[in-house]
Formats: sequence, structure tokens, C-alpha cells
Amino acid sequence: MNRTKYRVWLISIVLGATIFGIFYYVYAGNQEKTITDGTLVYQQEWSPKEDAFA
Repeated sequence: MNRTKYRVWLISIVLGATIFGIFYYVYAGNQEKTITDGTLVYQQEWSPKEDAFA
């Protein structure tokens, strides 16, 4: 292979990865997901009693 074929191959791989990344971000990565199970805390309310012990 000469340089031109390598250059075309490399550019096509980079373009394909870029296009895939854009589609992935638009269709899958840009969606907000609500976590309802687990140990993560979405919002915590503090009461004066809790502040006294902290």
C-alpha cells in the first residue's frame, strides 16, 4: 500500500467514528434517565434537628 491508500483508509475510519459518535450522542447519550432504585439521593431535605447533630 502506498501513502494515498493509508491516508484514505485513516480518514474513512476517523469519519466513521465521528459519525457513529454523533448518532450515539443524539439517540442514546442525550436521554435523561430517572434513577429510582439504588443508593443515590436525588434530593435531601434537612430539618433543624439533623443540623444540630451534624
